[in-house]
Amino acid sequence: PGRIPQILRIQDPRWYKMATQKEIPFHERSVGVVALNEQKVQDGYMLMCIGKEQYLLDSQGRRVHEWRSKRVVFSAYLFPDGNLLRDGSDNQFAVAFRQGGAAGYLEVVTWDNEPVWKFSKLSMNVFLTHHDLEIMPNGNVLLMCWERKCKDEALKAGRRPDLIPDNEVWDNLIIELQPDGKGSADIVW
Repeated sequence: PGRIPQILRIQDPRWYKMATQKEIPFHERSVGVVALNEQKVQDGYMLMCIGKEQYLLDSQGRRVHEWRSKRVVFSAYLFPDGNLLRDGSDNQFAVAFRQGGAAGYLEVVTWDNEPVWKFSKLSMNVFLTHHDLEIMPNGNVLLMCWERKCKDEALKAGRRPDLIPDNEVWDNLIIELQPDGKGSADIVW
C-alpha cells in the first residue's frame, strides 16, 4: 500500500482499510485469532515477530502489513511515522555468548522496509544487546545490553567465586542511542 498516512496513534481506524485478507468468521478459523472478547481487547494493533518476519495485525488477526529482516528479530516497535525499529540476532558471530534473546544488531526501516539507520558498533565479545529496546519521546532508543566481565573483574566487584562457573559474568547495562543522520547512531548515554 505504500507509505502509511502520517499519524500519531497506531489506533487510527484508517489502518484497517489496509488489511487485504478476507474476514473469516471465528467459528471457521483454525489458526490466528479464533475467539475475541471485545470488552477485554484494547483498540489498536499488535506487532508480532516470528523469525525474520514482522507482522502488524489488527484485532481480528488480519495482516495489515509485514516486513522482512535479514536477521532473526526478537523485538520490534513502530515509530509514530510508521518506521519500524527492530533488533536482530548476530548471535552466529557472537561465539562468546550463545543464550536466547541475544541480538547485537539494531535497525530502523521505513514502512516499505527501506533502511533508515542501523547500529552494530559494539564488540560482541564484550557487549551484546538483548531482549528489548525502547523508543524515547525524543526519538532516541534505549537498549538493554549484556556486558562481559572476566573472572578477575567480577571478583573485584564483589562477586562470589562459586557464582562464576564459566570464568566470566555477563552484567546488564542500558545504552541510549541517538540517530546521527548519516545512517547510523551514536551512544549518548
